[in-house]
Amino acid sequence: MPSEINIPEIDWSLIMPSLVIVSTMLIVLIFDLFDAISKRVLGLITIVGTAIALVVSVQLLQAGTNETQFNNMFRIDGYSLFFNIIFLISTILVVLISLSYLGRDDRKQGPYYLLILLATLGMMLMAAGNELIIVFLGLELMSLSLYVLAGYFRDNPASSEAGMKYLLLGAFASAFFLYGIALIYGATGTTSIPGIAENLTAESKSPLLFAGVFLLIVGFGFKVAIVPFHQWAPDVYEGAPTTIAAFISAGPKAAGFAAFLRIFMEALPAITPEWNIVLVVLAMLTMTVGNVIAIAQTNIKRMLAYSSIAHAGYVLIGLAAANKAGTSSAIMYLLIYCVMNIGAFGAVILAKTADGESLTISDYAGLGFKKPLLGMLMSLMLLSLAGFPPTAGFVGKFYIFKSAVEAGHYWLVIVGAINTAIAAFYYLRVVVTMYMREPEDELEFNPYPATLVIGLVLAAIGVLLLGILPSLIVDPVNAIALN
Repeated sequence: MPSEINIPEIDWSLIMPSLVIVSTMLIVLIFDLFDAISKRVLGLITIVGTAIALVVSVQLLQAGTNETQFNNMFRIDGYSLFFNIIFLISTILVVLISLSYLGRDDRKQGPYYLLILLATLGMMLMAAGNELIIVFLGLELMSLSLYVLAGYFRDNPASSEAGMKYLLLGAFASAFFLYGIALIYGATGTTSIPGIAENLTAESKSPLLFAGVFLLIVGFGFKVAIVPFHQWAPDVYEGAPTTIAAFISAGPKAAGFAAFLRIFMEALPAITPEWNIVLVVLAMLTMTVGNVIAIAQTNIKRMLAYSSIAHAGYVLIGLAAANKAGTSSAIMYLLIYCVMNIGAFGAVILAKTADGESLTISDYAGLGFKKPLLGMLMSLMLLSLAGFPPTAGFVGKFYIFKSAVEAGHYWLVIVGAINTAIAAFYYLRVVVTMYMREPEDELEFNPYPATLVIGLVLAAIGVLLLGILPSLIVDPVNAIALN
């Protein structure tokens, strides 16, 4: 008698956020076929679909959902749902600033929003993956979409170069990650995250296991741009469309850390002392290299790229703390970082002149008085990135450092505090340039695009609200953090 095939029962309501994103992708794809429909409508459809998925995720989170689906490969709990909220907020903000960035050129709009939705779906898979294979599938779905988006402006050599560099280095990182999964499977006999934790015995703590963990760190290190796996970030951020640079710096970075946290905190707690020391060293290196090199940058996108690398180091502090406080502070920091960094890139787009984007920091001379709204929004985002109160950036850094102190990593906190002071220099340099430097040339600026202003105002509200009322995020994050 042939063995029966057991088809798992699926509660479709639990995976509704992902289903909404897939449905939105199909609608965008169908509407893109009709030439009579303005392609700007596709952006609005993307925002509506993403907003619906966001509402569903919030409802599932409030209901205290904690279930697994697809033979325990897909986990829907407070952790994955909160990360869904981070991804979906990032997507909405990026699409809002993209509507004005792409303008009315229909040729550029169709696949653009489809690829953003595909990347978002990949992020959601990474956060919900209860299997290393599912995490890898989500990682590749996200990465392949981002490679195309980075080189989306094919008539721009810098964009094409960014896409090619991202693809080649990303392929190597994916190979390292997959080989790491294979070695961990060889050591523990499973790719299930709970199963790895159960099967980790004294016998399985072999060189094979540690080699696999090291390769996972390399793979994740590339995706979240930590030193020494960061070399792709400045070139890709500079060459990619500014909206995509904002997207890459936010949602995908959060997705990488979502899987990073889940795997190391839930699958590998038995070898925490071994991987902890590695993450402490990487956190110190990442913060220092990112901030020091950012000082020398004259191009604002490259400056924000190195800033992004430094912020990955701050998140690593939370992971290195290896406790519930560290996990909750890292999750909180990722939400705050996504909002303020997308806001910073949006302000760069808002500074666009009739001749193109103002990308050199010296181009911002006198901008605070010529375009007061732009100066105010840009200053707010930079001050938040630097960690000044009463912005959300201050709250994020406070809880990150607090978790490291509780874990006894005092030197890590000292290095982080020194790096925060270094970062304040290059962030404030832009603010000083906007308000205390005379412009060398008279530049003609474009009018404020409505959707871009809406996106920036929403980001500004988030930065101030979370900075003034941190309990809005602290309590929910503490409830869903991994132990």
